[in-house]
Amino acid sequence: MKPNKARLPGFLSTVQSRANLFFILAFPPMLLIFLYSPFSAVIPFYGFLLLFLKHQKLSTLKGASLIQEILGVIVVVCSFLAYYGAVLIYPQAAFYSPANYIIYLLGLFLIFFELPTLKEAFAALFLIVAATSSTLISDWLKPFLSPFANDFAHIITGILTTLGVNANLSYLGNTPIISVLSVSGRTVSGAFVYECIGIYSMLVFSIILVVILFEDPSSLKVKTAYSLIGLLGVFALNIVRVTMIFLGNYFFGIEVGSTIHYVAGYVLFTAWLVFFLYIYSKRQTIHTKIRSVYTKIYQPQA
Repeated sequence: MKPNKARLPGFLSTVQSRANLFFILAFPPMLLIFLYSPFSAVIPFYGFLLLFLKHQKLSTLKGASLIQEILGVIVVVCSFLAYYGAVLIYPQAAFYSPANYIIYLLGLFLIFFELPTLKEAFAALFLIVAATSSTLISDWLKPFLSPFANDFAHIITGILTTLGVNANLSYLGNTPIISVLSVSGRTVSGAFVYECIGIYSMLVFSIILVVILFEDPSSLKVKTAYSLIGLLGVFALNIVRVTMIFLGNYFFGIEVGSTIHYVAGYVLFTAWLVFFLYIYSKRQTIHTKIRSVYTKIYQPQA
């Protein structure tokens, strides 16, 4: 019996387009991730949404060649077998994780779309890769950046002293300790370790920046300038966060300071992210107003 060459196009027509079938097949593996680790499915889901926003564009792209389709099928199959290699290096690895999903999505792209289309998947794949590996990256940076915890402790001590808070810096081995004499007369101390610097927040912000700016048509100069502003803002807000913790300890006691410790970081980070994205979206208007003010000040009128 001869193979029915119209079978696949016929099936594609039932789901209206190649892109629709791609998304139908891309969704179910997230249920596997959720089964093994519910929280781990959040980032892949956002990656899926980023891809879905490009549904219209994907619908207009050309299909893959036969050789590429075969390669894609092999990659998809290997995505379910990756566990057996990962478990040799990382025994705690789940059978199906975001790492498997990344390989799976790559295989699907190879099956359904021509190779240059992979650039359309960059933002989604980068989000999943970077977000799921940010903790590993943070741990890798720890030996290099831990010494800066001492400099950070000096900054916080200086700010607290300027604000009139009785703060003293001492050391337990190589670990900086800031002690604050609260208004109640109780001494509250806090150790400054690597995590206090705010590297993890900066990594998360960097991931969001790459995903957003990759799709933006602005020049590299503009993207670099705003990226530096965004990262400096995250660092500055971490200083504000730690200062708020000690001020909470100073005025209201360690219970309030502990609450601020767990809440302030999320609130400040989210607020800054929203503000930054708003400013970036309005950058053309802001630049125009700045140029207008500059012209009025430095160019004399005839």
